[in-house]
Amino acid sequence: MKNAMIKIVLFYIGLCLVLFIMQRKFLYFPQPPAVISGVTEIQFNTDGEQLSGWVVNEGSAKALIYYGGNAESIENNIAFFKRVLPDYSVYLIPYRGYGNSTGDPSEAHLYHDALHIFDRVKVNHQQISLMGRSLGSGVATYVAVNRLVEKLILVTPYDSILNVAKSVYWMFPVSLLIKDKFQSIKRVKNISAKTYIFIAENDRVIPRARSERLIAEFSDQLIDSTLVSGADHNDISLYPEYVAGLKRALE
Repeated sequence: MKNAMIKIVLFYIGLCLVLFIMQRKFLYFPQPPAVISGVTEIQFNTDGEQLSGWVVNEGSAKALIYYGGNAESIENNIAFFKRVLPDYSVYLIPYRGYGNSTGDPSEAHLYHDALHIFDRVKVNHQQISLMGRSLGSGVATYVAVNRLVEKLILVTPYDSILNVAKSVYWMFPVSLLIKDKFQSIKRVKNISAKTYIFIAENDRVIPRARSERLIAEFSDQLIDSTLVSGADHNDISLYPEYVAGLKRALE
């Protein structure tokens, strides 16, 4: 019995070690590069890495920087933003390691790159708003407390990746293992931008409790929160209620 218990403990410790070493493989799912025509390509160089993406509706006075989801190919949003937000120049820049962007993703890298891109974009526009979807909502909240932002759009957001991970890997000491915590909830009180939040009713990736916990921390800066009926995590943008709400938010 004693030997069996020792084996079980050692096996558990081994699983914890694998989770710790491989955690970024479980968190980030970079998508391969795509060939896109008919839209302006743009590059940003930072820390020896090149971030390559696109700008939709180039030349508008107002800009929107979009931070995508974990396994999202953000170029798939090009047609959507052309149609829905014709008055905004929309910047779609894949994270490090995503698409044609070089390097490896991490929380610190995503934050650093987001501020660098913001500062480069700012000189060409009168005002800048941010939109973060899923994983990108954590990047958006970070930029929103470190730069002057007109509006903040959060789509299927979480209070923290730490808490999302706890709900998935409940059998492990996640708080001791996780490196990239993306704790948006700790930044809410310092967000001054007018904020709009969209939640998918049937979200099977970000638990509803995680989104609602984030919403509860907001005060007057939260202008509106919308629960999109019938929507799931990955198809929320297909619902008219979402499209109409996004247009209203960015009027």
